[in-house]
Amino acid sequence: MSLKYKEFYRRNLPHYQPEDSIFAITFCLAFNIPKEVLLDLKDEKRLYELEHENEKKTKFYKKYFEEFDAFLAKYEHPLKVGIEGDIASIIVKSLKFNDGVRYRLIAYCLMPNHVHLILIPLKDEDGNIFSIAKIMHSLKSFTSNECNRLLGLKGRFWHHESYDHQIRNDKDYTYQLNYLLQNPVTAGLVGNAQDWKNAWINESLNQ
Repeated sequence: MSLKYKEFYRRNLPHYQPEDSIFAITFCLAFNIPKEVLLDLKDEKRLYELEHENEKKTKFYKKYFEEFDAFLAKYEHPLKVGIEGDIASIIVKSLKFNDGVRYRLIAYCLMPNHVHLILIPLKDEDGNIFSIAKIMHSLKSFTSNECNRLLGLKGRFWHHESYDHQIRNDKDYTYQLNYLLQNPVTAGLVGNAQDWKNAWINESLNQ
């Protein structure tokens, strides 16, 4: 798959990246999705292919995202790998490194086996927008190498595909931001969002 900017591309799911947009992104640790979950996802994809109206697309993405996130909340990595401690520090350091360079980071939340981001892709010196594919490839590649070295592991650390959603309006933005911040509470990890140490919001962009 090319890492150059494209407004539309697809892997297992279709991805859209209109210029000057805000995106909510979710990516998770590498694992083998159970067959029954894969079948459900394929059914959801077929449903998407039949939908053409923007409102229906938005409802599809929201439904898919919430169902997949609920699955992730219950999944335990077979090697007992979790996004915490030094692993979390590596990810946060990488996220902050390219903030203001390839993207403007609005918020993140590191869950035990997946990561939620909200960001705005920026443009390079030639005025070309950084593609989400390139942003995620760089982030995953660096953190994968660093985390595997720390853990003494080899092979794929992150699942190959990420979920990305274009935030279309203020209502959607508020929903996505609240979802990100409340995810640890929804998953039963803490009682209050403020108690989850692996979440961050850029207050300067949310005043």
